[in-house]
Amino acid sequence: MLPVAIFLMVILASLVGYSMRLSLLANQGSIQDVQGAQAYLAAKAGVEWAAYQVIAPGTTSMQSCPTPPNPFTINGFNIALTCNQTNPMPQDRAGTQNIGMYTITATASKGAAGALDYIERKVTVSLSRCLMGTEECS
Repeated sequence: MLPVAIFLMVILASLVGYSMRLSLLANQGSIQDVQGAQAYLAAKAGVEWAAYQVIAPGTTSMQSCPTPPNPFTINGFNIALTCNQTNPMPQDRAGTQNIGMYTITATASKGAAGALDYIERKVTVSLSRCLMGTEECS
């Protein structure tokens, strides 16, 4: 009877250990999901900040790519911002409307690369700005 009791105790202990491990992994997965969503929102906020600087409401001149503050952090995430601008191109044959194209990429990261808790998300936006003197582009 004693060997059967020991066998059952070992089986129950291993089942409890296995269920605790599953619970821990599920908890870690949930934390990474939440941090991934936060990183995405931080990257999106970085792109929106740069897009606002490029669009510059109220100005009638083509804006250059913005220089982010150093360090550029949002909600604890480090934001790496890149911006590429093409030269303004005439939209019509007379060359009266200028269109500037911008590609803005923001990468939000937290933690050390290669670590289990490292989170990184990247958002890229392409936008254009049209200028026609003081008038809006059609």
